[in-house]
Amino acid sequence: VDIDWEFPVGGGIECGKPEDNANFTALMAEFRRQQGEIALVVGADRVVRLTVAVGAGIDKIRVTDPAAYHPYLDYINVMTYDLYGAW
Repeated sequence: VDIDWEFPVGGGIECGKPEDNANFTALMAEFRRQQGEIALVVGADRVVRLTVAVGAGIDKIRVTDPAAYHPYLDYINVMTYDLYGAW
């Protein structure tokens, strides 16, 4: 399962909320907890890998908490496009 987390949004879109960061960490913890329960039932270490795609910009990193959510993940994929341009 790969979660594409587009937070905080940009370009004038203001639909995010301050609690989105904590909610994201809670969501990853819940995914991992439920996956652990399923793995016990089927007798496996893990049922699926849990990964996220997150923004690479410093404006994204400053308002998120990778240290809080990374323990629940198998991989973190950093979106590294649009880092330089005419904008």
